[in-house]
Amino acid sequence: MTDSTVAVRTALALYPGRYRRERGDELAVVFADTTAGAGPVAKARELFDLGAYGLRMRTGLTSASTGGRLAALAAPLVVGAVGGTAAVYAVLEYLDAPRGWQQVPRHLGALAFFLAHWALVGSAVLSAGAVLLGRWTVAKLLAGVTALAAIAAIVQPLTYPYARQPFWDVLFEFQWSGPFLLWSLVLLAAPKDALPVPTWRERGLVLAAAMLAPTVSISTNFSSSWHHLAAPWRALMIVVPLLMTLTAVRGWYLVAVPGLAALPWAFSVNLPALWQQEGGAWKLLPMAGLTVVVAVVLAVVGRRKGPSGPGGRQLA
Repeated sequence: MTDSTVAVRTALALYPGRYRRERGDELAVVFADTTAGAGPVAKARELFDLGAYGLRMRTGLTSASTGGRLAALAAPLVVGAVGGTAAVYAVLEYLDAPRGWQQVPRHLGALAFFLAHWALVGSAVLSAGAVLLGRWTVAKLLAGVTALAAIAAIVQPLTYPYARQPFWDVLFEFQWSGPFLLWSLVLLAAPKDALPVPTWRERGLVLAAAMLAPTVSISTNFSSSWHHLAAPWRALMIVVPLLMTLTAVRGWYLVAVPGLAALPWAFSVNLPALWQQEGGAWKLLPMAGLTVVVAVVLAVVGRRKGPSGPGGRQLA
């Protein structure tokens, strides 16, 4: 068995079992024909595409699925939100000089956080610019960099030798870097063949989200009364966009798309405060349980009635 055969079988293992049994041999033949005489780079790219589509099928994120279509429709809003918020944060860092831009940390852990922070900001801003230029592939690659940088920033408090509450430190950092991570994951989840060709409408959505998202984010700083919002309101700020997102199972994309675009920020910003205000994550279980029940009801109703019918309007 050659290395190529092993690689193809590994990629095919990502497909759902039934689909793999029915069409696995056909996919392997197509791959062999497509890559005949191709160089190692071209073969690696085709192999990656083969496995990636299998993973999309397994996770229900193809262009024909509800999840994939929802992510694609929300992509202009998501990329605008992540790029605009990062740009405003960069400006604020510059205005805060020399503490922000001119001081490069000397401690290894702090230096890693510094590099991750600016990798996050730079890749997020560039991804929005790439979409405005119609370069979705470049935007998705940059979204991967943003996601990795956000993960590095979130777990960085675990490297502190003096950390007394590492879980809380991670959760605290999550409220700042979490939106970037979740927004980037939405963009990565969007199937490439379902992404819209940028027109004045899509570019307008990108720019609108780029202005609105940082405006809302900045209003939640620690010195404002918004930060001390009561727990029920914070819970509502998470549940409402979550339920809006779940209406996609009924085909209500006009409702689901803004819900999905708002959910990463609403969840990341409010979860740490809820955990702190309620005195522990276990006290959030009643709210989480009720949300799960409503979500299951929506999913069941959506499967029975389908995405069409009254109110089943779509963005595109």
